[in-house]
Amino acid sequence: MTDVNPELIGMNVLLVDDTPANLDVLWKTLEADNYRVYIAKNGEQAIKMAFQIKPDLILLDIMMPGLDGFETCEQLKLNEETKNIPVIFITAKSDHEDIVRGFSLGGVDYVTKPFRQEEVCARVRTHLRLKKALEEKENLIEKLKISSKTDPLTNLLNRRGVTERIEIEMKRFERNKKCFSIILSDIDHFKNVNDTHGHEAGDQVLIEVGIIIKENCRKQDVASRWGGEEFLVKLPETDLEGGKLLAEKIRKEIELHDFIYQQQKIPVTMSFGISVFTENVKSIEDCIRQADNCLYKAKETGRNKVVIEED
Repeated sequence: MTDVNPELIGMNVLLVDDTPANLDVLWKTLEADNYRVYIAKNGEQAIKMAFQIKPDLILLDIMMPGLDGFETCEQLKLNEETKNIPVIFITAKSDHEDIVRGFSLGGVDYVTKPFRQEEVCARVRTHLRLKKALEEKENLIEKLKISSKTDPLTNLLNRRGVTERIEIEMKRFERNKKCFSIILSDIDHFKNVNDTHGHEAGDQVLIEVGIIIKENCRKQDVASRWGGEEFLVKLPETDLEGGKLLAEKIRKEIELHDFIYQQQKIPVTMSFGISVFTENVKSIEDCIRQADNCLYKAKETGRNKVVIEED
């Protein structure tokens, strides 16, 4: 067995060749490195198997009956599901034109006949490592994107994340003219919670409030932590009355919920303001401002209540 990175063991390699002797040599060479090796004997079968097993690497012979290696590679690269699978061409030692054409079609490397075990293993290993590194980089980028749009305390979307969702909702509104509502809410006397019980207790309240809001939302709704002790919920295709019903449901759930920190019960209520985006509203900023004005009215008139813009 060659010096294989343990993380590469078990990766899928697809061999494509119509010559049994070539397949036998390559199979034994790659199995010695503990890859999962699959075999296709022509281009058509290779394309079908590529969709089925999603190999991490393809070793592809150029000279085959039916679809040759070039045509097979071209079809793989044209499809979204298989275009990123690295392809190493198998070619005769003197076929320099084939090598150049293979690179132009998206191949990443080549091995020559007759095979040298060390060379085959080294090239396969190199491109599997590159593929794995690229996938890890893409996964990290995706995690960072998600993290940048997520509130780390409540795991709800943060202001940036929900703003993007609202922008998408705006574009949907431009197409179908169906209104959507905004619920803006604020924990009543939250400063007292922190002052009396400590900031860890305040964080626990925020987490539980976020859970209650999320659990009472519909699948299509988008809940977020707007900032501090404020939460915003976007309600697609929902009028003021629908928004009021959901907000009232959440308000009651929070009022009845036992918020307990270090065996002490913390009384928690929330105030809510609701607005609706229609053709009469100039901008989403105006819509959020209306909801904020309603929230302010709810707090000024006793708290623990829901106020809509028509109230």
